[in-house]
Amino acid sequence: MSSRSSRHAIVAIACTLVAFVARTGVAQSGAIDPCSLLTADQVKAVFGVAVDAGAPISKTACLWKASGTARQRATVALEPGDSWEKLKVSLPTAPKKPLSGVGDDAFYENFGAFSSLGVKKGNTVFIIRVYGVDAVDKQEAYEKALAVDVVKKL
Repeated sequence: MSSRSSRHAIVAIACTLVAFVARTGVAQSGAIDPCSLLTADQVKAVFGVAVDAGAPISKTACLWKASGTARQRATVALEPGDSWEKLKVSLPTAPKKPLSGVGDDAFYENFGAFSSLGVKKGNTVFIIRVYGVDAVDKQEAYEKALAVDVVKKL
């Protein structure tokens, strides 16, 4: 086989491997149903009020909301596994606070009176947000409790 043919064969094999890895990565991240990561009972245990079953808000995110007139809501949004480092530096004006003991790495990101929790567990990255809770420290406590439940399922 000529060196030119060898190069073409190597390039073809490399392209095939890249395509396979990319397709496998997409399939793995898309294989997780975000609504399967929490139950209404788990969210109810955190909020202290009845909660409706999780409802998809996109292919990668799910919403649980308090039943009746209560206004609490929680979302879990899955992110691509390779997005973790980008998430850690996005919105440089929003203060980030590391959180240990949840997943492999985690941090809170605060925007005034609003908090979100980003978590990395293995190759899975997710963001939990709690709404309808007035104090940021309470939002963070709720987000942490929910994240611990999510990590148990990964």
